[in-house]
Amino acid sequence: MGDHMNDKRRAQTILWSCGFLSLLLIAGCDKLPWNAKSRGESHASSGLTTAQSSPAPSKPQVLPGDVLATVNGAVVSKKDLELRLQELKTLAESADQAGTPLTREQLEQVLEELINTELMSQDAAARGLDRSLDVAQRWEYVRRGFFAQEWLRWHQEHLSVAPEEVDKYYEDNKAGFRVPSRLRLRQIVVALEEQANRALSQLHGGTTDFANLAQQISLGPTAAKGGELPFWLMRANEKAFLYGSETDAQADGVMSLDPSLEAAAFAIDKVNGLSSYVKGADSQYHIFQLVERQEEHQREKQAVWDDVKSFLSLQKLREAIDTLQGKTTVERFTDRLEHVTQ
Repeated sequence: MGDHMNDKRRAQTILWSCGFLSLLLIAGCDKLPWNAKSRGESHASSGLTTAQSSPAPSKPQVLPGDVLATVNGAVVSKKDLELRLQELKTLAESADQAGTPLTREQLEQVLEELINTELMSQDAAARGLDRSLDVAQRWEYVRRGFFAQEWLRWHQEHLSVAPEEVDKYYEDNKAGFRVPSRLRLRQIVVALEEQANRALSQLHGGTTDFANLAQQISLGPTAAKGGELPFWLMRANEKAFLYGSETDAQADGVMSLDPSLEAAAFAIDKVNGLSSYVKGADSQYHIFQLVERQEEHQREKQAVWDDVKSFLSLQKLREAIDTLQGKTTVERFTDRLEHVTQ
């Protein structure tokens, strides 16, 4: 399991090092406008480095029937319009909005936007904006990122993961797919032992239910919600084994308690059962009620198949990046980082 989690963290490092481009690649760069499935592969050579690549691809030839407008002789093509429509569709989907086909009037508005974009581009060049240092630096940043994204997407298409590789990884790392037992709990927190003893007597006597009593007397942050804890409770050692950090655990809806409270909670043997009152590290007294228990179980291979396949793809991507670094001389001047403007 430890090796599995280390691999998972290495995969996260890959995503960070590749930046936003990798996130687009893994999370849906197929929706981006330049993801043309019909493009040729003659230009996509993994052997080219950034230094060897041309500043920009040569201008494509446009068939007369695909010309939608000309702006001082510059062509706005059908492909330009399609790329813009794909951008708009991606923006709509990211905002959870359903994309619908545009009307003829709306298409004309998008075409007008493209014409205006070309006009502004031409005027920027006429004013010499393309020759300023700031523009050159930003253009180089965009150029580098664009071709890096093309590299990432090309490798996504070519670095296939065979079913046998997924099978082997699952079998070799079965412990990493074990889900420990976990609990949903309500809690009552009081300051004094006498209060805890009295509350426990009321609960066992059936004179009140746990949620109502929590609302009345609990000092815990979830008192208004009947004392129900917002996360699943997992044993601290198992949580540390599964998750790289507390942030990762909380993102997955998992928490742990200090040892004395944990022992009391996991000692409850049935749903709606009660713990004894226990003094916590906060010097307050806690009583727990078990709301739900999920027993320890093994995640089946088919349930994690896609995750494992994606992870192995990331490993292969890391290997491809390592191969590039092995062929390249990289000089780093980290002492200059302190002078970077943030």
